[in-house]
Amino acid sequence: MSILERNRDKLQACGGGVVHSFTGSLEEAQGILAFGGLYIGINGCSLKTEENVEVVRQLPNDRIMLETDCPWCGIRPTHASHKHLTTKFPTVKKKEKWTADTLIDGRNEPCQISQVLEAIAGIKQEPKEKLAELYYQNTLDMFFKAK
Repeated sequence: MSILERNRDKLQACGGGVVHSFTGSLEEAQGILAFGGLYIGINGCSLKTEENVEVVRQLPNDRIMLETDCPWCGIRPTHASHKHLTTKFPTVKKKEKWTADTLIDGRNEPCQISQVLEAIAGIKQEPKEKLAELYYQNTLDMFFKAK
């Protein structure tokens, strides 16, 4: 945050930013939100622990962006958020066995952004369709707004 504070004018000139792969505390999230102009990027790494889940539950929807951070940061069966997933993708153990209809086990792919959405919808107990629209609008607002 001290780096952002020192460069606030540059950040505001470009229209804000996204704090990538957020795994911090609620207090850290509140500091990011209070700074202004920043979104919080949520991926599988952001949803590992019960503490992470509680932070995400309290984030305002108008400041969340979905991300996958491929090929890393998928939602693993050991993650606290895994219980909220409904979409399963067929996987193969070895990359040599890969087909167009499968994913490689342990590798996070762009299509798995839907699982990040499902997890957040389950955590917040809100319809994923509604959240998808909100988070898409956040993306448009951040990256495609008139400057």
